[in-house]
Amino acid sequence: MRTFNGAVLGSPISHSLSPVIHQVAYECLEISAKYTAVEVRGGSLAKYLESTPPELNSFSLTMPLKEELVDLGFPTSELARRIRSANTLIKVGDSWKVESTDVVGFQQSVATKTNATFQNILILGGGATARAAIAAFDSVGVSIDVASRSEHRRASLIKSALFAPVSVVGFDDQIDWSKYDLIVNTSPAGAADELVGKIAGASALLFESLYNPWPTALMGFWRNVGLESIDGLDLLVHQAISQIAIFAGTSVKRSQLAPQMREAALKRL
Repeated sequence: MRTFNGAVLGSPISHSLSPVIHQVAYECLEISAKYTAVEVRGGSLAKYLESTPPELNSFSLTMPLKEELVDLGFPTSELARRIRSANTLIKVGDSWKVESTDVVGFQQSVATKTNATFQNILILGGGATARAAIAAFDSVGVSIDVASRSEHRRASLIKSALFAPVSVVGFDDQIDWSKYDLIVNTSPAGAADELVGKIAGASALLFESLYNPWPTALMGFWRNVGLESIDGLDLLVHQAISQIAIFAGTSVKRSQLAPQMREAALKRL
């Protein structure tokens, strides 16, 4: 097993539950590792890594650093390059290695909830998390619409899929909610609130990627009308489990860790 100590990097970072769930997992796995949260603002990741204490060799990356990490030139997985987003950084020898576990986090979160397949998917938001969601649900026979306000991100969103056609639509009240069987919200906190009063005819499973605020207005609406949903804690937990396997260099039992990590996170909300 690889010896490691880690941290989650990002800004703002004070609300992060990653230290809570990582420490629970380490205790369960009997791993003697430390994990903390470090405020690292956008544009300063390279400088931070140059002065990283030698005992810190494993990092989780959150916003706004996921795109920045891919651009630093370290050896990077094909998946992270394709979606231009990475959330995992480990030191191997004298060099850094870059990975993404957000994609498998989306996939595992859904797999533990349902064995349903999805044909028509709507993703709200056009950033790094949206690209991870596209890659997660990309397959032959699937159609993905992305509601984004950022026209300049169209090309990178389309490139995130290998098989499914990706269309970029407006982030407005012209969305036909009834056509989708999976809706994934990756937009920043509060951005989707304006849509809640305009939703009509929806029957889809909602995957809300955020856990702050808890619950989001979109998640609250879904629950109030009795529709099925997956919340951001599941994504947080499942991407973290895959990270821990990378940090430790060993396989871990997801079904053993996930309930305990989720419970610990819920207690902190």
